[in-house]
Amino acid sequence: MAPDRKSMRVVLVGLLSSALVLLAMPSIGQDIFSTISSPNFEVRYLRGVSAEEAQKVLSFLQDEYKEINAQLGLEPRKRLEVRIYDNVGRYLSDAGLRKPWRGAFYSHGVIYCQPVQALTTRDIFESSLRYELGRAMTEVAGTQGCPLWLREAYVVYHTGEYRKFTAPLGARLTSFSDLNQDIQSYPDPPQRDDVHYMLGHTMNYFIQKYGEKKAFRIFREFDGTKGLDGVFKRVLGNDLATVEKGWAKYIGYHTTPFKR
Repeated sequence: MAPDRKSMRVVLVGLLSSALVLLAMPSIGQDIFSTISSPNFEVRYLRGVSAEEAQKVLSFLQDEYKEINAQLGLEPRKRLEVRIYDNVGRYLSDAGLRKPWRGAFYSHGVIYCQPVQALTTRDIFESSLRYELGRAMTEVAGTQGCPLWLREAYVVYHTGEYRKFTAPLGARLTSFSDLNQDIQSYPDPPQRDDVHYMLGHTMNYFIQKYGEKKAFRIFREFDGTKGLDGVFKRVLGNDLATVEKGWAKYIGYHTTPFKR
């Protein structure tokens, strides 16, 4: 005997109600983020991350933000998002990375961060966050024409780790474009340490040669209309060829065996 229409309506209503309940419920394994904010950051952290750890990240980044802004006069066009993970696997997946050597990673307005305890254990908490925040804050200069090698040179210099690296003896760099090539060609350690050595000393060259005030002012001069040569002439008083020649000599000295 076929069911009557009333019975069918009751069944359909029941199925629909059950479906709506299931949709409203969080799925198994769904991530639940908590959020804390500051004037320049929105920090989102997974349930396995403590509120104290999230606040530690936020406080450190906010202090660093003020320092970089004071030096370069740059800041992102909107508040930066920070995501703190409670496991490395999910961090790698969301950040689009294959290897966990970077404790944090900036991409498209978001700073992805490995578990705080992992960063602390590896003693890379400050250096990782400082480096990625520097990349985020100099990005605005990049949109106005500041080359990648120059932005990375400042970030590595600001992080300071390059000072503990051993000089890559015999390296030959003759143009700033060589730095861009090295950044792209060597994304991982140990070769990355050599790249950072070069980048850190590049920024150090500008500071020693022209003074900190002029060296940091370079980044503010990019406005989308002036090229690197124009910026160097305006800020440093030398053209690109002259600056590059002096830099190549400086880098050669710092990678020559028995230079001391």
